[in-house]
Parts: sequence; C-alpha cells; structure tokens
Amino acid sequence: MSETLPLLHNNGSTADDDATSPPRYIGGGGGIIVNTPLQIESPTPTIDTGSDRHRRSSVIAIAAAEAIRQDRKKSRTLYAQQDYESFREHPFRIPSLTSIGSLEADVAAQERLADERNKTKQENTVDECHSVPGIIQFVISQIPAVIIAAGLNFMVGIPFGASYFPTELQLQGKEVLGFRMFLFATMIAQLVFTFASKFDNGIGLQMVENVPFCLELARIVMSEQSDESGTTSTLFFLFGFSSVLVGLVFYLLGRLEMGRIVYFFPSHVLVGCIGGIGVFIAITAIEVSTNTTFSFTPQGLNDSIVSPFNLLLPVFAFEIALRLIVHATKGQYSLLPPVFYCLITPVFYLSLYAFGVGIDVAEDAGYFFPPIKSTGSAMSWSLLDIFTEIHISKISWKAVIKAIPTMISLTAFSLIHVPINIPAFAISTNTEPDMNAEMIAHGFSNFISGMVGGLQNYMTYSNSVIYSKSNGRGKCSSLAIVALTGFIFIYGPLLCVYVPRCMAGTLLLHVGIDLFLEGVVESYHDYDSLEYSGIILITITMTILGMDAALIAGFIAALSTYAVQSITYQHPIKGSMCAATLRSSAWNRSAEAQAILLDKKKGRERILVIECQGHIFFGNSTILKESVLEILTEKRRSGDDPIVVILDFTYVLAIDSSSAMTIEKLKDLIIKKFGVEVVVFVCGHEDGFRCHYDLSLKVNGDATKKRSTNKRLVDPIDVGEDDPIIFETCKEPTRAQARASVTARALDVSNGHSGYKNAVVADIPNSHVCETLDDALIFSEDVLVAVQDAMILQKDVDDRFRSNILEGSGMSVQCSKTQQSSLEEIARAFLTSLCTGANANEIDKLYQLLEPEKYYCNDVIWTQGDESESLKLIVDGSLLSLLESEDGARESCYPGSIVGELGLLNGTRRLTTLKVVSDEAVLYSLCKEKWEVLTREDPKVARFIDVIAIRYLSHRIQHVSNHNLFGKRSLPV
Repeated sequence: MSETLPLLHNNGSTADDDATSPPRYIGGGGGIIVNTPLQIESPTPTIDTGSDRHRRSSVIAIAAAEAIRQDRKKSRTLYAQQDYESFREHPFRIPSLTSIGSLEADVAAQERLADERNKTKQENTVDECHSVPGIIQFVISQIPAVIIAAGLNFMVGIPFGASYFPTELQLQGKEVLGFRMFLFATMIAQLVFTFASKFDNGIGLQMVENVPFCLELARIVMSEQSDESGTTSTLFFLFGFSSVLVGLVFYLLGRLEMGRIVYFFPSHVLVGCIGGIGVFIAITAIEVSTNTTFSFTPQGLNDSIVSPFNLLLPVFAFEIALRLIVHATKGQYSLLPPVFYCLITPVFYLSLYAFGVGIDVAEDAGYFFPPIKSTGSAMSWSLLDIFTEIHISKISWKAVIKAIPTMISLTAFSLIHVPINIPAFAISTNTEPDMNAEMIAHGFSNFISGMVGGLQNYMTYSNSVIYSKSNGRGKCSSLAIVALTGFIFIYGPLLCVYVPRCMAGTLLLHVGIDLFLEGVVESYHDYDSLEYSGIILITITMTILGMDAALIAGFIAALSTYAVQSITYQHPIKGSMCAATLRSSAWNRSAEAQAILLDKKKGRERILVIECQGHIFFGNSTILKESVLEILTEKRRSGDDPIVVILDFTYVLAIDSSSAMTIEKLKDLIIKKFGVEVVVFVCGHEDGFRCHYDLSLKVNGDATKKRSTNKRLVDPIDVGEDDPIIFETCKEPTRAQARASVTARALDVSNGHSGYKNAVVADIPNSHVCETLDDALIFSEDVLVAVQDAMILQKDVDDRFRSNILEGSGMSVQCSKTQQSSLEEIARAFLTSLCTGANANEIDKLYQLLEPEKYYCNDVIWTQGDESESLKLIVDGSLLSLLESEDGARESCYPGSIVGELGLLNGTRRLTTLKVVSDEAVLYSLCKEKWEVLTREDPKVARFIDVIAIRYLSHRIQHVSNHNLFGKRSLPV
C-alpha cells in the first residue's frame, strides 16, 4: 500500500534521503529482527486531500509538451539544436517546469529561443556596423524612420498642446506653452526608454489620453484662484506632482515585480473610461477648432457648434474623408492617417486659394491659431517658461487638496496603458517583453518629467509600430529622435501659427471617435447587459459630470457587476451527492464495520455531501440556504433522509459576516426541521473558515451544544492492562487524537446495558468542524458505525489507532503488550481480516512465510527508488509514507495495513520513502524469494495477496481526494 503514490499530501516538509538501516536479529531463530535507528526528524503524520498537484502536473505536462514541440520546430538555430540533442540524451531534462504552476510555463520554456533570436538579431546589427559601407547603409536606412517619428511628434503636439488648458483660461501663449509641454514630456520619455527599455525601437510620447484630466485639474484651480500667476503656479505644480505620483507607482510595481496587478482592474470599467475619454477628446476637438467653451446647454451648443459652424465644417469634411478612405482600404495601411494629417495643411491652403480667401481674412475669421508676438528670434520667446511657472508662495494648497481625487483617477488610468501597449508591441516586433523592467523605465521617465512640472508619458503603441515598420531601431536612432524633437521644441512654435485649426481639430476628433467606438460601440457584443450598462454609465458620467464622478461610477459599476454575477453565474452550491461511492483514508476497518458502511439503509448512502463554491456573501447566502433546504426536502420525498450532512466549504473563497450568521442558523434548521443527526462542516483550511466571523466556534457542536464534550467516544481497549476503557479528557487534542477520536465522548460499552445505542446517539455532537473532506468522511463513517454498534467501533478504533492514541495521550506502550506471543495473535488476526474467505490452514501457511521485524522511531524501512524486495504487514506502530520529490506529499500507515505489495507483485521500484513515526513498530515481512515460491506451489494462497493489492488500488481510485465529486467524466466503474 505505501509504495504507491500517496493519495494525499500536506504542507509539511519532506524527509531526508537517509539510507535504510540494515535489520539485525535478536535472539535465536524466529526471533524479532531489530533495526538500528536512524536519527531523522519525524514529521507529524498528517494527511492532505487536496488535488491541486494533479491539476498542476497536467498543466506542466501540457506546457512541457508544447515547449518540446517548439524546440523541435525551431531547431534550425544552434541553441535549439543543442537543446534538442540534450533532450535526446536526457529525455527528462527539458520538461523542467515543475516550479511553474500555470499556463505561463510555456512562455518560460521558450525564453531561451527568444533570447537566441534577439542575440542573433543584435549580432547582425553589430556586423553591419563593423564596416564603413555598413555604417553608411545603416545611417541612411534610419533617416526616414527618424524623420517620421519626429514628424509625428510635431503633428500630434499641435492639437494636444492646444488642449491642455481650457479655452476660458486667460493665459498668454497657452498654445505654445502646451505644445512645448507635450514635446518636453515626449523627449524625456524617448531619452529614458533609449537606455532603460528592453525594446530598441520603442517611441515615447506624452500620455495624450490624460488630456481630460489636465482640463479637470485646470478647472479645479480656476475655481480657487483668479490671478494668472497663481493659477499657472498651482496648475503646473499639479501637473508635475501627478507625474511624480505616476512615476512612483510605476517604479514600485516594477521593482516589486507586481506588474500584473493592473490586470485585476475590471475590464468593463476601463472600457467605460476609454469611451468617456473619447467623448472628452471629441469635445476638446470642437473647442480647439472654434476657440470656445463647450457645454451641454442650449447656449453652449449655440456658441460652440451652431454659430461657429463654418470653423467646424472643414473639420467634419476632413474627418469624413479620412473615414471613407480607411474604410475603402480596409485599414491595411498604418501610415495612412499620419500622411492624411500632413496633407490637411496644404489642402486647406489650396482651398483658400481656390475660393479666393486671403490668409489674413482666414486668420481673422479664426481658422488659424493666434500668432506669436515675439522679436523674431525663437530663442527669445519664453523658451524656458514651462520650467519657471511654479512659484511655491503662489500655490493654492486648497486647490491641491481638492484635486487629490482627480490625481488618483489620473494615476489609476495611466496604469492601464503599459500592460496594453507593451505586450501588443512585443507581439508586433516578435520580442519577449519584460513587464517589470518596462514598468521601472516608465517610472523613471514620469518621475523626471514631473520633477520639473512636466506631464505624464509612456511608450506609445501606434507610433512605435510605425517607427518599427520604417526599419527604425537602435540607440543612435533613438537619440537622433530626441535631438530632432528638441529642435522642434525650440523652433516648432514658429511653424505652428501656419497650421490651420482644422488640422488639430481633425486629429483630435478622429482620435476621440476611435476611442468612443472602441469603448462603447465595439464592446457591445463582448460584455453582458449588466457590464455594458456599467460602460454606458461611466461614459455618460464622465462626459457630463467629470472625472471624479466617473471614478465613483466605475467603483459602483464594478461592485454591482461583481455582486450580480456572483449570484447569476456562479451558484453557491456546486453540487450534492450521497457518499456511497466515496472512500475515506480509514480503509482498514473491520469486516463488521465495513458491512455497516456498505448497507444501503445504514451505511454511506445515509451521508449527504453538499459542496459549496465561490464567494458567499449577503447577495447569495439566502440562495445557499434555500438550495440546501430544497435538497433535503427532495431527499425526504424520496425516502432517503440522511443521517449525516456534510457541508464542504473547501472551494469557498470568502464568507462575509452576514453570510456566516446565515450558515450558523442553517445548521440549526437542518437539525430541527429534517431530523439530521449530525451536520459536519468542512472549512478546507488549517486556520478555519475564510471569514472574520468566528464561524468554526459557532457551528462546532463539540464546544457549544449539550450533546457535546471534548472527550472521546471510544478509546482503545488495551490502553492499560487493568483498564479496558479509559475515560480521558482531551483539552487540546492533537491531530492524531482528533483522527482517533470518532465523535465526542467516551462510553463504557462493556457494562452491556440495553440502552447503550441511545447513549451513543446522545453523546454524538449534532455538529462538527473538520479541516478536510477526508476527515469529515471518516468522522461521518464513525458516527454511522457507533450508532449501530459501539463495540464494533471500539474494536475498529483500537486496530487503527493504537499507537497514535498512546503517543498523543503521552502514554507509553506496556511491555506486556509487545510480547511475541501477543504479536503473533495480532498478526494472525490481521491476516484473517485481510484475506477474506481464507481458512485457518491458508492463514497459517501465509503466517509461516512472514518474518517479524522490529523498528524504532525515525527508522527508514526503505527509500524511494529502492528495489522492491518484500511486502510488510504492520502489526504494531505507525509508519509514514512520503514522496521525496514532492512538497509535503505523505500518507500515514496504521496497524492492520500491508505496505509494499505493489512493488512485490509488479516488480516496480519503491515509489515512496517509508519510515517509522511511532516509538516502536513491529512489521511482519514477506520476502520476494518466498513469494515466488508461494506463487509456484500454492497459487490459491498467493491469490489472497493479489486481491489485497487490487482492493487497495480500488480504494485509492475511489478516495475523496481523487474523486471528481460533481464532474461528468469521473465515474466509479
């Protein structure tokens, strides 16, 4: 039994790989063999019924197979070829993924291929630059990519630079100021990513999606300050402080390797924010194009749309044209929108010429940004204004405090871009991303920008893809982009005045519509009605009430969705079934106990198992209660009233206090209304139920009910020579004692009074708490046996737990009980129980083949991987079987069990290490040579050992830890 894989595991530590002690004889022939003890620390003999190892192993196996397939497919590279040859020589080396417990194992297995691919790519780049022609060719190839990247920065900077400040803010040269703010944040990002990012072709950009937050911050400051100097000081301080805050969050997430935390944000909340941002940017496009302040009032609509419709007409015309062209080309050309934006300005000038409208007339009509009033030198036009606007003495700290919620929203929204952009860009460029390293790089870029009052920045996806497809790569090219963007930073404002407002308005409108379509329209089929309602709520709230209100709306939408979906999509009850096909770890029960448990009217069929799942809270606790009562009602109608009900909370993630109180009341309702004798709760964790409410104490009948006590129902008969039954109170029972104690209290059944059955029932607690379903099933089986005949349970407990109970009680085994004559009788009794249908002669023949051996605490019987030379019958003491290659996989073996039978019959090596955990252990061994003789001379007797092995394997298959209770593919055969 013990050399087969333990059916259970725990979090305990594994045993040391010590050598097996050679046994030695004491006395003459037929004397007991004694092993020299090995000093190995004895772990607590515990049992764990979790099945995570099986699922993890399956996932690892799939991932390993995929890794091997990829290695073979890509074996053209030298590294993969060497790895494949290593696999041929050592077939168990490649699937070394046992430390990874998720589907991401295949990514880890293929990292070496990605590293080799990147290394080869870098080597090719270096080779190109070794020769003068190679250098010239590389420089020429990079010029178009650098110009395109810098040109995109110029084009995007014009409309967004004009949108950082509300139109109602009276600030001289705010368009130029915003333009340079955009370029400065972009330059800082590009410079940092050049040296800190793992990508060699990434493009940094000011985080343009945060424009609505900038406008919100500006309006908060304007509500508190009216003077221009104080307003700009406070506003630039908020810009810088929010960037520093974003940088710190990015850095900490990357340094603590928590980059994936952003994936826990509810997707529909983020999508709703994207839709709201789209509307916000579209409104900004209207304001930038008309130089007005938009509002959802009749007056606002008239001032921003109706009256200046002539200014919006070219914006709408260009946007419609772009949409038609993109639709006609089916979005196949990524450079189409940038090229279109570049053509807007010359087309606009041609239109003015065609209609005979002068530049001065168009400027007076508002088609151009206001001209820059300067001396004609770009260097003299307030070049450093963005660095000198902050004056600490003029900052309104009241406005800063008022802006805290908006800055928190800005920070949270800024976090969602990197987890989207980085993996998407990595896929486009066939690069293995390091999310934590990119988080740290973003932290540095935002922190540096914020320290001088700059805006937030990030690695943009769209511009990076365009730059990559233009063959742009390398640090030199990236630094050239920084230099060219710096040139635009100085001289760009002089060119901005010649760019019509319709170009900026078209770009903003196009981006806003795209974001709105992505957030509101395209998501319609991706979310259910409740989630989509949350998206609409967030979008409308952000559009009408602003960012702070949208944050609250998102929080409400997330909670509402979670609550409703927890009720709708995951029922708190996974399923229910009787325990007729389930087996516990107590598989060596006596024949009388087995007969009771197999009886349809008295046995396991009277145990009802109800398995709960998910989060149980106030929203679905009532459903849980009603469902349990409905199941019991149906059982009563069919005449299958259970004696014991097991409520399994192993797969419950959390329970709130109100639900815990409901569960406490449910227990009393089950007992009173349906006449259930015992309700057993399985908490599934060592520290009890997953709730703050002390549910374990409230539902544990051992501690609170009158049918309760901390005494054992039955103790071993042979605890002492003169005391057939010991009434011992256990104030703090150990795990061994808890497993040995069947229900609650000692009972002197030797008196033989006629009312002992009623006495047993009276002393069984009406509720009990167990850690595992296996413990609960053992407890329930003991209850069923005790109710029928306490003497059978007495004998059963005595056989299974003699050594454990004595150790747990602090008692020592009496010498008189370990005499050879007594052990011989016990061994024969165990053989009679194990070999069903064997007569006395057959039992005697088997016994004559056994050699008694004696071991002491911490002795190793055999080590995992040893040759299988014998099987052993445990007559006295307790053993522990454990897997040395797994964390905590173990199984306790008690008297009456046979261990090692599979290796003897099948010829396999020992699958586990077997050691002694009791003070002493007496085993009777059947060696391989005698077994082979027995199979030749008396196959009928040898058949009994075969039947025992089959019975053990059958029990393991039906054990609760291997049983898919409510699955459709795991059926007992």
